[in-house]
Amino acid sequence: MGELVDDFGGKVSGELIKATDWNGMLAKVESMFDDLATDLGARIDTLEDRADTLETRAGDAEARLDDAESTLQAINSRLRRLDLNTATTRFAIGQRGRITARVTALDGQALDLSNAATRPWVDFVTVWGTLKAADGFTSRGGAGDQTLSVQVNADGVAEVLIRAAHAEAFAEEEEQEVEGFMALQPQAGMSQTIADLVLQANTPRDANMSFAYQAISAEYDQIAAANPPVFQRYIDTYYVAQPSRAFGNFTSVFTQRWRDYRATVMAFVKPDSNPTTADGAMASASIQVTFRDWIAPWIITDYLPGLGVLQNNYADRFRNLIGQDLGLSLNGIIDDVDDIIRGKGILAQQRDLLAVDAAIGGMRFDTDPPPFMTDLVQAVKFGSQVQHAMFYSQTVTPGSAGGALGFSAIAGSAGRSTSEATRVQEQLTNEIDNKLTEATESLRNDVSVAQVRFQEELLRDDGPILSVQRDIAAFSGQIQGLQTSIARKADHEMITSIIGTIPR
Repeated sequence: MGELVDDFGGKVSGELIKATDWNGMLAKVESMFDDLATDLGARIDTLEDRADTLETRAGDAEARLDDAESTLQAINSRLRRLDLNTATTRFAIGQRGRITARVTALDGQALDLSNAATRPWVDFVTVWGTLKAADGFTSRGGAGDQTLSVQVNADGVAEVLIRAAHAEAFAEEEEQEVEGFMALQPQAGMSQTIADLVLQANTPRDANMSFAYQAISAEYDQIAAANPPVFQRYIDTYYVAQPSRAFGNFTSVFTQRWRDYRATVMAFVKPDSNPTTADGAMASASIQVTFRDWIAPWIITDYLPGLGVLQNNYADRFRNLIGQDLGLSLNGIIDDVDDIIRGKGILAQQRDLLAVDAAIGGMRFDTDPPPFMTDLVQAVKFGSQVQHAMFYSQTVTPGSAGGALGFSAIAGSAGRSTSEATRVQEQLTNEIDNKLTEATESLRNDVSVAQVRFQEELLRDDGPILSVQRDIAAFSGQIQGLQTSIARKADHEMITSIIGTIPR
């Protein structure tokens, strides 16, 4: 509009607008509108070309968006979000870890799971221990499984319990009983449970562990009239499954530090439980939990070493059973040992037999011990050595009555062997003495008879004694004749002749 002002402006008030000015202004305006129309037309043409391009691209984008929406719908209908969680990640053996799996849509929204038949399943896999489904969940699995399939409920939740491998043999009620014991306070007034003490202790020898060990030992040593107590069987099952954990150089390092088992639990969501269908995983997740083994440290550091009181008690009992006869004394001890260990757990039997060994070997008497004491001690030790080796085999032998079978057999055999050897020795000694007496008498009689015969032989008429006497008498006569001849001064030849006739 600057050109119009320059060409037609500058008018003052009262000045007339001439026709030429007006016509020129209109012509100018019209020219400007024509230029504007031409410019706008060119621009609109360009915009139309660009709009056509954009429309084409928009169509392509819409088609691709449709494809993306289809893909997203397929993904949303196929894939799921899986979250694993647990209230705590650290457990003591005897407890069970509860792992919860929650299945949702990818955006975390709840799924429509009103139809139970179409609810997805979750495959759980663990690298340690065994799994079992929590109460109220449909599952597929077998005994001792480290894998388990569980169907989610209407809320999209599936739960499993993880526990030590040896606990798989116990029923749900028995596992709950063991868990209940681990949740007890070992002493009145303590705020920590037995499981708390185990998990909070830095080493198995921490001072507070003595309270837990005392409670564990008292519970384990209970004797039931019928079946062994659950807790006792739980400990013995652990020992039978892997005895090397509890004895020898294999586990000495764990007297100073804990043995913790790290279990990684993995979960995979699938649409159904049919193993014949080719189903890819709809979601996956993993979680790690830790189980602390307190059983082996309790055995090594507390239970088996505590023999002092038992040793003294057994020594007093055995001292009253030892009399003047080896067989009767040994039978009394065998019966007493069988009473001591019968009905107890495997570890208790092992511990009691160690105490029996120490008691019989270190027994002291106010007076001189019986002469067979060495044989008695040897027989008991032989029996205990064999019984130690038999405990495991008795435990795993169907129908075994238990008790001190090996101890009774070996100790009794050793005692009977010793008694029999003593009896045979006495019998042989008496037999030899009798034979020697008979031989002496027989020899004495034979000598007497021989002496009589020899005397008779010497004194018979043609015997040597009378013959010598006759020769001596003849010689004496000759000597007398010689003396007479000498007296008569016989010559030398006569003397020679006489001497030559003397018998030699």
